[in-house]
Amino acid sequence: VGQALVKIAKEEGILAYWKGNGVNIIRIFPYSAAQLAANDQYKAYLADAEGNLTTPRRLLAGAMAGMTGTALTHPLDTVRLRLAMPNSGYKGPIDAARSMIAKEGAMSMYKGIFPTLVGVAPYTALNFYSFDTLNNKIAEAGVPPGVVTKLLVGAVAGTMATTVCYPLDTVRRRMQMAGNTYSSMGNALTTIASKEGIINGFYQGWWANTVKVVPQNAIRLVMYGLLKDLLQIEKEKTDT
Repeated sequence: VGQALVKIAKEEGILAYWKGNGVNIIRIFPYSAAQLAANDQYKAYLADAEGNLTTPRRLLAGAMAGMTGTALTHPLDTVRLRLAMPNSGYKGPIDAARSMIAKEGAMSMYKGIFPTLVGVAPYTALNFYSFDTLNNKIAEAGVPPGVVTKLLVGAVAGTMATTVCYPLDTVRRRMQMAGNTYSSMGNALTTIASKEGIINGFYQGWWANTVKVVPQNAIRLVMYGLLKDLLQIEKEKTDT
């Protein structure tokens, strides 16, 4: 991570760290809103009359919430990834989208959508399930549900989900890249495994991704609860 930070600063300048961040911010608003709200709605729908959820139903709710948010915002994620590439040649997100549609067709905005959905479903299922379950266990143990405690729980949940699902995220990013030669998700999995190995191929960049995702995940989940309290939104028994 340190070597990459130094190299990017030297070759592209400090502002390169935030390349494509504008699109990422635009994407993350509807993505997080749809995912978090959908998770609560799906859990409420799948719960029994007493508001209880079995483990399979809790996991299912998280998986569907992740796919809902992803399906709505995948084109923005594709544009963000293209803009973040060195020497992308695009002037901005609008120019990138126009260029992709003109040269590669409208469906280029949905490149990698299948592996993305396959990857995000287990990630969000594990993430929400771990967060809710750990919070419930802590509450049963009589530990005060403070902000710091919930941040730690969010960090643990994010680490677990990221580690388990990172190989699928690697495949998604590879398939979204311009000029990729993979014919399908299965082809990408077998090609990466045979040419680069399991660890070097599928877990390359895991540490840098974890450093970014874990605090982001913790803050997002905690802020969701705090904002619901601030806005005095009535919580259901199944709510995150």
